[in-house]
Amino acid sequence: MNECKLFSRAVRRTLMSMALVMIAAQMLIVEGEAGTAPAKSGTTVDQGEFGIFQNGRRVATENFTIQQLAESSVTTSELREGAGGPGSKAEQTSELTLAPNGSLSRYEWKQKFPVQNSATIEPKDQFLNMHSVVDGKVNDLPIFLTSNAVILDDYFFSNREILLWRYLATSCKPHAADSGCDLVRARFPAFIPHRHISVEVYVEFKGYDDIPLNGQPQHLRHFLIQVEGQDWHLWLDANHKLLRISVPDANTEILRQ
Repeated sequence: MNECKLFSRAVRRTLMSMALVMIAAQMLIVEGEAGTAPAKSGTTVDQGEFGIFQNGRRVATENFTIQQLAESSVTTSELREGAGGPGSKAEQTSELTLAPNGSLSRYEWKQKFPVQNSATIEPKDQFLNMHSVVDGKVNDLPIFLTSNAVILDDYFFSNREILLWRYLATSCKPHAADSGCDLVRARFPAFIPHRHISVEVYVEFKGYDDIPLNGQPQHLRHFLIQVEGQDWHLWLDANHKLLRISVPDANTEILRQ
């Protein structure tokens, strides 16, 4: 049984009422990693670097910061070619802003090299709209998804961490007899900006794995994300931070550095 005893009922009710990134911040507060109310300038919920490897070779680096603000949460990311060391240029950037209820307020992507392209996704009327500038051509694309949809960018893997936080907060089925709960398989509507397509994403908790990372043994929670017939394996640590992603079909691995 994929039994999840991460939350008591009281904590779980609190989590369900918070925005997605605020959920993660509350988890950290409970665990003693943050003890004060968010400052007006924002509280950093997570910050780090993902190394992106294909066929064993490092091809890119994502640097990201996730902040909880008073009335929103903002995830900013930069994608750099190769190891992303000093002097390397940010080829792409993104900024994901969520409302207090976890719905999408705005997603902005920019490519700075080799040509300057951009795309912005925002709610419009009852659905979403993507405004893009590609090779100097302006285009508006209606997206028949609501603001509750998940953004899954092909190039920014911090999006997957936020998806897992949402899954943890919304997919824990409580036990009738005690304070535990089971994480059940869940479906989320999503949009992939670079491919201009809407998809259904399925997330499932697969249990615990003991695997070595960065030279240290780790006891991690294993999750499976399925999208368009492709399996993504993801591992979170005890602090709800994403440490590893494996996409076997694409010979791709993403590791927190």
